[in-house]
Amino acid sequence: MQNKSIFRYFYFGTSVRYLQDVSAGYRIHDVPAGAMVLTNLDRFSATLVELGLQVTERAAESLKSFANDLRKLPQDAVLTEPQAKTINGLMQRIRPTLEAELQGFEAYVVTPKRIDVTRLLKDVPFLFASGTFSKLPDIARYDLNECGKCIAFERPTAAAFHLLRATESVLRLYYCVQVKRSRVDLMWGPMVQLLRGRAKSKEAEMLLNNLDDIRFHFRNPTQHPEKTYDVDEVQDLWGRCVDAISRMATQLP
Repeated sequence: MQNKSIFRYFYFGTSVRYLQDVSAGYRIHDVPAGAMVLTNLDRFSATLVELGLQVTERAAESLKSFANDLRKLPQDAVLTEPQAKTINGLMQRIRPTLEAELQGFEAYVVTPKRIDVTRLLKDVPFLFASGTFSKLPDIARYDLNECGKCIAFERPTAAAFHLLRATESVLRLYYCVQVKRSRVDLMWGPMVQLLRGRAKSKEAEMLLNNLDDIRFHFRNPTQHPEKTYDVDEVQDLWGRCVDAISRMATQLP
């Protein structure tokens, strides 16, 4: 999957129209005021490669060759009538191939979510308090980044798996810090139960209650094949897990 600006497609369309309509007198080389014939020819060829339009790229070899001939002309050269007609004719022959190949491509637009989609895709750390994300274990950061993409692309059940796995990995580190151990092999429930014996504040109790609730109502049911999520449900779960992760992170080195 590649991230491409929609403007790139618009820009490509302007080159196609420009080359279809060129006429005698058009400047071949660029001038300070704007891009001329060669730039549009090069842009057209480059975009075919960028978009992976291999059939059209092969069909456009003659146009590319003609562009190389124009490149040899003086800087102040303008198109002659025969040269303009050559470009028009080549574009007319290429266009049916281009249209046929484009019909096999689809673009998917990410729809808005309650959580900022741009942050979900490109900047998940921004969705946490400053300094929180960097404290988390590598696997938790990976899972949260993957969760963001899954929510943005509306794969909510996959998002829930990543989100709950991230929460559990942070819980393991939090447990190790609290009990002063380097590693732990316990499951979610026993870790929370043992931490309750060490809780010395109402805030710690609230955190453990939240973790227990996430385990009972979300983590355990998500292990069963019949459990699925919709995009609103996983965004609700995101809020609960981010809250728990952020609270644990305050106690992490």
